[in-house]
Order: sequence, then C-alpha cells, then structure tokens
Amino acid sequence: MTFEQYLQDKRYSPHTIHHYRLYADLFTDWLSQEQLTGEQAAYNDVIAFMRYLNEKGKSKKMVHSQLNVLRHYFTYLISEGKREDNPAAGVYVRGIVRKLPSNLLSMEELEELYQCYQVQINVDPGKKIMLGLLVYQGLQAEEINRLEAVHIHLKEGKAFIKGTSYSNERWLPLQAHQVVELQQYLAVHRLREGPLLAPPVRSNASPKSLHNWMKHMIVQLQKLNPKIINANQIRNSVITFWLQRYNLRQVQYMAGHKYVSSTERYQVLNTDDLQNELQKHHPMS
Repeated sequence: MTFEQYLQDKRYSPHTIHHYRLYADLFTDWLSQEQLTGEQAAYNDVIAFMRYLNEKGKSKKMVHSQLNVLRHYFTYLISEGKREDNPAAGVYVRGIVRKLPSNLLSMEELEELYQCYQVQINVDPGKKIMLGLLVYQGLQAEEINRLEAVHIHLKEGKAFIKGTSYSNERWLPLQAHQVVELQQYLAVHRLREGPLLAPPVRSNASPKSLHNWMKHMIVQLQKLNPKIINANQIRNSVITFWLQRYNLRQVQYMAGHKYVSSTERYQVLNTDDLQNELQKHHPMS
C-alpha cells in the first residue's frame, strides 16, 4: 500500500491527500540526498530536516504543517510493518501558539444542567439523550450526527464511536441513567438500525436537521445557564475534567484524538496555568 492509498483508506479528502503527498515527497527527496530511507530515519534526522527547512527560509507555520504530515507518514510506515516507532511524534515547532480551551464549565455545572434540562423545560427525550452524549461522553456534534442505533450496546453499557479522518474510533461507557433513557427511546421509536437521533417531524412543518436541533437545544440550555456557548465548549469542559481523573493516554483515547498533542492542550487547568501560557507567548513589554 502506498502512502496515498493509506490516506484514501483513512478517508481524507482529495485536496488533503494531494497536499500531504507533496509534503511527504519533500521529505523523502531530502532523505534520498542524505542516503536514507523512511524506514531508517531517526529523531535526529527529523530535527536535521527541520533545520534544512529553516535554512531554506520556510516559515514556522510551514514547518509545523510539514511535521504534521511526517507524523502521518511514519504512522503509515508503522502500519505497513516497516518500522516500530514514530520519530516525529514528540517534535514540535517552538513559537507556534496553541489554541487554549476557554470559558470552561465545571462537571458540577454540566451535571446540574443535565438534571434540570428535562425537568424545567419540556423537551423531546432525544434532546436529553443528545445532551447526555455531550456531558458524559464528550462527543463532538458531528459524532452524534453519525451515531447509529447499532452503535449502542445496552447490555454492555457502552457506545461505539466511529473514527474519521480526524478522530479515532473508540468504545465509551454509558452512565446507568443513560442506558435506561436509551432503552426507552429505542423501544418507543422501534430503532434497530439507521441514525440514533432524528428531530421529530411535526405536522405542517418542514423537517429539521440534527444540526438545527442541537442549536435549538443550546438556546434552551442558555436559559438555564447563561454561561453556555456551544457544544464544543461542553466537550472542552469534559475533556479538561477527564484530565483531572485519568492519565493523558486514557483521555486521548476517550476523546478520540489521533495525536496526544491534541489532548495536551487541555492540560491548562487553572487560571495560573493559563496566565503562564499566555505570558510565555505574549510577554508584556
């Protein structure tokens, strides 16, 4: 299997595949000049290649993008059994500012929101299930949209989340009350296959998309807690909470992150840490 075929199997877009192949070719051409192959390249070779790009006047942003492609390239070689490690996994470009999670909610706030939602506002049971998947499984809106009835395993108390080009598949445990609610929901709607959640179609009304259904849910939640912004804020809050209870690799798996660096950015847990991070990248003059 070629690197391009590997990316196709991972369902990357044609544009992304073309972009990644060009970057990978740039690296393999450099390796050829150094009389090396991808199978032989080590950590020091990755650093030397970064130095080469700097000497060519490439921007930090470009080098950062190149490193991202190298991580994919070495993962491809590992999948082909051509090497056992990824020498680009722990290499990052100094000076690239990470997007820091902000406006986080505590788990107590999220659980209170979940408990109050159906009690104080008359909502469809599907919305309560959707909120539970945000609060307890930290799913992305698109992951909820792709969730199917067959992905819910009530006997095991788990949900299977399909992977995508930008996220890994995983099994996540369900809370006991979620199992009960899902069992009732599946029975009422007689669901055994197809999408798990679908907005109810009212008479004389056009059908809603799940995206619009979720937007309406967020508006309702804002009435209960004005701090609510969107579904992504809830996910950020959940992942940050997980990092206080589980190790980094566990949280990487639970969040579906392809790279541990995506999980590490959630480790800014308090105001002092956040201030230090901002001070490092934006020092006061």
